[in-house]
Amino acid sequence: MAKQIIIAVVVLSVCAWQAHAAVNCTATGAGRQADPDDTTCKNYTLCVYVSSSNTYVSYDYVCPTTSFFDPSVSQCTNSYTCPANTTNSTSSVCTADGFFADPNASNCSSYIECVNINGTYTETSYTCPDTTYYNPNTTLCDASYNCTITVPFSCDTAGRFANTADTSCQTYFYCVLLADGTFTQYNYTCPSTSSFNPALAKCTASYTCTN
Repeated sequence: MAKQIIIAVVVLSVCAWQAHAAVNCTATGAGRQADPDDTTCKNYTLCVYVSSSNTYVSYDYVCPTTSFFDPSVSQCTNSYTCPANTTNSTSSVCTADGFFADPNASNCSSYIECVNINGTYTETSYTCPDTTYYNPNTTLCDASYNCTITVPFSCDTAGRFANTADTSCQTYFYCVLLADGTFTQYNYTCPSTSSFNPALAKCTASYTCTN
């Protein structure tokens, strides 16, 4: 846990960026403050008091995409309902206490700390220092970690398509073109005795999986 605290301190000091947002730290005082101009309820500012100069330094942060900044607890949480946009999803990436990879990071550069407080998980997003990547195996930022990102499948053509991330070759996607020009995606699994053949776009017992 001590290593995690050290990582968090390094991240806070190295990777936060000085803010020029609407939050007036002199008026609000030290702590995390919601950005009053943000209608998505995701942006907040960390105000840090510098005693040597009797001034404040401010840093901008954005909550993980599955959570919102709750001004009542001054944290990102999946239980807060944003009053400006009640249609936002409040589903959380957190299912247990600990550190987890940010599912929305495109290059393993960030991770999320999950903390269960009275049955509700709060989420805090951190960014690894430059030239390092979040290693989910050690839950540390690691310069030697080989980052591999699986790009989510998105329908752009009607038909059945293999799930290339599935090493068993049994799952596939079915894309249906709607009347309004958009696509609906369905996820299917082949019977246990067969695999999805991308050449034939169907489940067959004779296909040899190469994933």
